[in-house]
Amino acid sequence: MDIEAALEHIRKNGAGTLATLFPDGRPHLSVVFASVIDGALWISSRQPLVKVKNIRRDQRVAFSSGIGEWVTVEGTGHIHDGDDVLERLRTYYRTARGEHPDWDDYDRAMIRDRRLIIEIAPARAYGGARG
Repeated sequence: MDIEAALEHIRKNGAGTLATLFPDGRPHLSVVFASVIDGALWISSRQPLVKVKNIRRDQRVAFSSGIGEWVTVEGTGHIHDGDDVLERLRTYYRTARGEHPDWDDYDRAMIRDRRLIIEIAPARAYGGARG
């Protein structure tokens, strides 16, 4: 499966599972929602979570979505938590849900929750359909 076909599936089915690696190599799985933005997967997360710590140490990640028809995208995870994080979080929200009724309230919540963006640069994709 090519990466663009996998991204198209995720555009329609963003709920899935993110896999990162613990220091000893065991997988850590998290249920997340991914948006496709500029050919990458974006996931909103929070600063203190295990998946964020894992990606800071080892950028190898995978994201899987779907059951009947499913895809997995493997790639490199990057943490965005710098000066442009609120802009990135707004882009993520707009892509996933449209316009927010109160962006100032949204920004305050993102700061309070220590939100950031995990960006996955796809390197490989595979998938299939039951049948």
